Amino acid sequence: MKNPRRITLTPEMVSKHNLSTQPPPPDSLFWTMWNACTEIAQQALQTPFVQGIKAGNLDPVRYGAFNVSDAWYCFHGAKDYRTAAERAENPVLKYFLSEKHKSYEKYNETFPQTWRVRNGASIVPYDVTRDYAGFESSVASQEDPVYSVIAMLPCEYLWAWLGAELSPPAAGNLYAPWITGNNDPHGPYAMGNFLAEYQATNPGKLDTQKAVQIYTRAMTFEKENFAAATS
Repeated sequence: MKNPRRITLTPEMVSKHNLSTQPPPPDSLFWTMWNACTEIAQQALQTPFVQGIKAGNLDPVRYGAFNVSDAWYCFHGAKDYRTAAERAENPVLKYFLSEKHKSYEKYNETFPQTWRVRNGASIVPYDVTRDYAGFESSVASQEDPVYSVIAMLPCEYLWAWLGAELSPPAAGNLYAPWITGNNDPHGPYAMGNFLAEYQATNPGKLDTQKAVQIYTRAMTFEKENFAAATS
């Protein structure tokens, strides 16, 4: 099962928006931000939740609770990406933010059948999940819309990286679909290449230091969200 919050790119979308799904250039902002957070990524990899996925022995109750808490996050987060998309003027930027909003909405529609949860009203999320949603909301409503793409990239790429690090799953691993479903970096690569082009055509519009700070905070929230699942 792939990260249900992740944008799904189709060949038609890639062609329409002239996107590249190849790895961004080595000196791009994409890798500058990732390289600043490799220690956090390793910490996420070593959380009991992710290691339990790898070993196939993660308590299913913990896995379920993680997904229900994530439901609260997505019920509250969908509107934030719609807000950011409405504020965006660049067509490709608007596309990414709109697709993120759609991915949340589509995921939210699965909860009544999958987890028997209709909305977020009765869910008690992890504290870090609540804080993560608040951070995402503040970026979407207060910062230039391009920083919402920065804030979403850790979610998009960390899970793909984790899938690659855990691959191939052992035979019979109950969580093999989680591992194989996440092992696909093409979406975040397309975002990274867009950011490189955006910087080239909008000099001074995107502050690298600010981008790294926002990315690092979002990456930290992702790691702490995994950690909270088994604490």
